[in-house]
Amino acid sequence: MSDADIIIEYLCDELLDGESIEADTSLFRSQLLDSLGLTSLILFLEQSFGVRVGPMDISYDNLDTVELMLDFIARKRNATA
Repeated sequence: MSDADIIIEYLCDELLDGESIEADTSLFRSQLLDSLGLTSLILFLEQSFGVRVGPMDISYDNLDTVELMLDFIARKRNATA
């Protein structure tokens, strides 16, 4: 299972009540996730991918779509390597 599939499965099963999304689906601009969902998503990303999501990292540019999350995770991993 790819990282994208892992994130999509978590979102659909845990935060979106089974609603299907694609890797490019906007989660916040389309109001699929609220602030509580964001908190859960951040904890999931930190635990599942071993990255730290700091206050300055919380933005549409990093977390609005699964594609953006994957880019963010890659940047965080490269910064600590």
